[in-house]
Amino acid sequence: MSEEVVGTIVLSIDGTEYDCTSCNPSEVTGNRPVPTMNRQRRTKYVAKGNKAYSLSVETVIPLAGSIDWSSVEDARLTIESEDGSFRETYIDCWPQEIGTSTGVEANNAGRSISLFALDKIVE
Repeated sequence: MSEEVVGTIVLSIDGTEYDCTSCNPSEVTGNRPVPTMNRQRRTKYVAKGNKAYSLSVETVIPLAGSIDWSSVEDARLTIESEDGSFRETYIDCWPQEIGTSTGVEANNAGRSISLFALDKIVE
């Protein structure tokens, strides 16, 4: 028997929905090994660090009403399924890199945005 999974997502920033072609959030746990010298010649210790969240978003460029990504500050970015059963919110988002992508294979131009977030809420 098959199970349903999250299909299409809705990307909204500060309550306004945007059409996106891809969204790739990632989380760095901050955990790291602490190497020491010992007879076993192996790492025995672990240090916990700070979590970090980064997002890579690909959006389409509309002819009218395009967002100025460089002026986005302290944004709230929400990724949710159409029916609302899956929802992740990244808060305090700031853009780091903004680029435009075009190509022979693509039928439209797109905007690629790299952001970092200070926290994540799973609802």
